[in-house]
Amino acid sequence: MEEKQQKDLALRLSSAAAVIDALGGTKAVADLLDVGQSSVSNYRKLGFPARTHFALSKICAERGLNVADAVFGGINLSGQPIKRAAAALPRTQALDLFIANGYRALATPVLQPAAPFIDRMGEEMRRRLYMFADPGGEQLCLRPDLTIPTALAYLANGDTGRKQYAYEGMAFRYQSRGAGKPEEFIQAGIEIIGGTEAVADDAQVLRDMVQALNALGVQEVQIRLNHFAMLPLFLAGLGLTARAAARLERAYHQSADFGSFVSQMAQEKARLEDREAQSVNPNGPVLAGRSPADIQARLDRLRADAESGLSTAQAEAVTRYMVLSGPISDVLEAMAELAPAANLSAFADYWATLIEAAGLANKDVTLNMAGGRKMAYYTGLSFEIVVPSLGAQAVIAAGGRYDDLLRALGAPKDISAVGGALALERVAATANMQTGQKGSRP
Repeated sequence: MEEKQQKDLALRLSSAAAVIDALGGTKAVADLLDVGQSSVSNYRKLGFPARTHFALSKICAERGLNVADAVFGGINLSGQPIKRAAAALPRTQALDLFIANGYRALATPVLQPAAPFIDRMGEEMRRRLYMFADPGGEQLCLRPDLTIPTALAYLANGDTGRKQYAYEGMAFRYQSRGAGKPEEFIQAGIEIIGGTEAVADDAQVLRDMVQALNALGVQEVQIRLNHFAMLPLFLAGLGLTARAAARLERAYHQSADFGSFVSQMAQEKARLEDREAQSVNPNGPVLAGRSPADIQARLDRLRADAESGLSTAQAEAVTRYMVLSGPISDVLEAMAELAPAANLSAFADYWATLIEAAGLANKDVTLNMAGGRKMAYYTGLSFEIVVPSLGAQAVIAAGGRYDDLLRALGAPKDISAVGGALALERVAATANMQTGQKGSRP
């Protein structure tokens, strides 16, 4: 036994550099993480940043690599996280409304494993996590929303088939100073997991959210819709290369300044015509810790990016797409003008069916192609219910479809899922404003 333990320790990878080498080197890890090789070179010296921990730990576990827990900030996929009990579920008027509509009340712990949120919430939301390690070394966070905890509960409970959940509880997100938003707030929401009729479930969530708001005293709202399957179809209609489309889709969900990224891709394309292919002497010296092979690979990657850049016309079309907002028919017509080759006909039927089934025909409904991008796990429908007079806190409810989230959390396959949540303090403020009365908390 002692000999085996010594052998295991000898094989254990205890540094970022050792992990990078075991995964095939700087270029291989850069490709796995979709980052520049210079970033990976920095990881060798400084260690892996938190945003890479979950993805790399999964890859290492799949490849059977023995990595010291400290390399990935305490994440260890080989063991089971501690199962934490949730506090008693409060009963509010909002929760009662959802339960009356056939949803099952579900309580989840405020303390959550940090890895799923780091991996799936996107760069902007990731920066707003409150993270820490407990005395046992597990990396935790205060839940920033209740969707991922609900999905984790579905898997942990062994639930199968279509389930409807309702919840209410505190959530926590860091806010920049002066943002005018609270860092802790109360959500009440619903999730439908495991359904087989996506459009019907989308419509049900929207309908139940709007009906709950109406019952809580909120009547006048704007409903802003988006669907993340529209962007790939639009980009295909512009004749983009697969690499260019993939870069744009990734930036669409992750970049805080998508407009600048589009401009960068256009500049890459323009500079390509003025740049001769560059090469590095393979027998040259190591510069700043980077071998000639690493430097050449970086140059090749930059050229590949440039070759998959955007023409001026393509960049202008993508930029105009991002600011499209208005009645559904008008936005679809504008898309057809920007990208005549894009096949968006199925979405005319989707939106018409959704609006009718959700009972939104007489509501203030618009398509907003920049909306809903903060949650990187959305795959389809995204919606925001907005009261503009609330200023910085105008979004009083939001949600969307996230069909690949449960697989990322450990399910053996994609599981259909859609949901939405109310920000109860904002709902109460809106109800008081619209009714002119002091009401009880929703």
